[in-house]
Amino acid sequence: MTYMCTESELSQGKLDPEKLQQMGDDFRNRGYAVVTGLISEESQKLLMDSVVEDAEQVRASSEMTPHEKHTGQGHLQLGLRRSAPYVRPDLLANPIIESIIAEVLGEGAWLGFYNGNVNMPGSTFQPLHFDRPFSWRSEEQAAEHGEDWPPRTTTLSCSVAFQDITVENGATEIYPGSHRETEVVTWPSGERLSNHPELIESWAPASRMEIPAGGICFRDPRMWHRGMPNSSDGVRPMIALTYHAAVGRHWRGAVVHDMASEDVARCNADPVLRLMDDSKLGDGRLVFEESARAVFEDNPSLHGISRNVRFVTKVDHTLDAHLLGGARVIQEA
Repeated sequence: MTYMCTESELSQGKLDPEKLQQMGDDFRNRGYAVVTGLISEESQKLLMDSVVEDAEQVRASSEMTPHEKHTGQGHLQLGLRRSAPYVRPDLLANPIIESIIAEVLGEGAWLGFYNGNVNMPGSTFQPLHFDRPFSWRSEEQAAEHGEDWPPRTTTLSCSVAFQDITVENGATEIYPGSHRETEVVTWPSGERLSNHPELIESWAPASRMEIPAGGICFRDPRMWHRGMPNSSDGVRPMIALTYHAAVGRHWRGAVVHDMASEDVARCNADPVLRLMDDSKLGDGRLVFEESARAVFEDNPSLHGISRNVRFVTKVDHTLDAHLLGGARVIQEA
C-alpha cells in the first residue's frame, strides 16, 4: 500500500497516528510500505545528478565491479558523497522517516548503512535472495527472549527514489509476505532460494517495488527480492538507508546472542561501541565530513533515533562503501 505524506505532517514532523499505525501493520504483514512526498525536489535533483556522475565514472571502466560479479551485471553499489551540500536533512535527519523507523524498530534504533543502489541500462536479473537472516533462529530461542514467532525484524531498509522507479527502469521484484517464511532458518549458510522452487511458488505471485520520485519504500530485508533489468536508456539511482533496532549490538546490526556481559555493559555505557567482525568492541559509527555536521546537529531526532555518525576532515566516498563507516577516511579531524 502507498501512503501520502501531507504538507501538514511534514511541518509537524510526524505522520497522523492512525496512518502510522496502519502503515506499521501493513509493513509487518506484507513486508513493505511506500510513503510518498518525503524528499524535496531540490534534494532529488542534487543527489540524482551526483549519483549519475559517480556511476558513469565507474562505468568508464570496462570491468565489472565485485558487486556485479556477485549479484548481476549492471547492478552497482556506490558510496554516497559525505559532505555538504550532498548530505541532506530531508534524507538523513527527516523526522517523518525517523517516526516510521521508531514505529517499526522502536526507540533507540540507529542508522547503520548509507549507500547507493544503481541500476544501469542493459542490466541483467539478480538471483532471488533476502538480505538478512532472522535474528532469532528458532521458535524456542525467540520464546526465551520474549519474541513472537515468526519474530519481528530488527533491521529496516529504506529505498529512496530520486526519479520514478518503474518496471521499465528496473523496479525490484518482491515477494510480499515472504519475510514471515520460517523454513529459511533451517537452511545451511549460503543456501539459495532457487533450490526451492515449490517454496517460492507458495509466496507467488511476485510484485514490483515501484516508488514515485521523492518517495521511500520501507522494506523488511528478510523479504525475498531481486534486481531486475533496466530496459530504459537512463541510469536509475536508488539510495539505500538501513536502520537497526537497539538490540542489534554488532556494527552490521546483527543480534549477538552470546555477547559477553561485560561487553554488553560497555555498550550500554558508550553507545558508539559495537561488536566488530573480529569479536572485539570498536567505534561503529558512519563517517561524514565536517561540512555535514550542521545537518545532524541542527536537526536533533524527535523520535529517539540515533544517527550514529562521526565527523572527519576528509573521506573518499568511492572507496570502502561496504566497510565500517561506509567510506574511506583520508584525514581525521
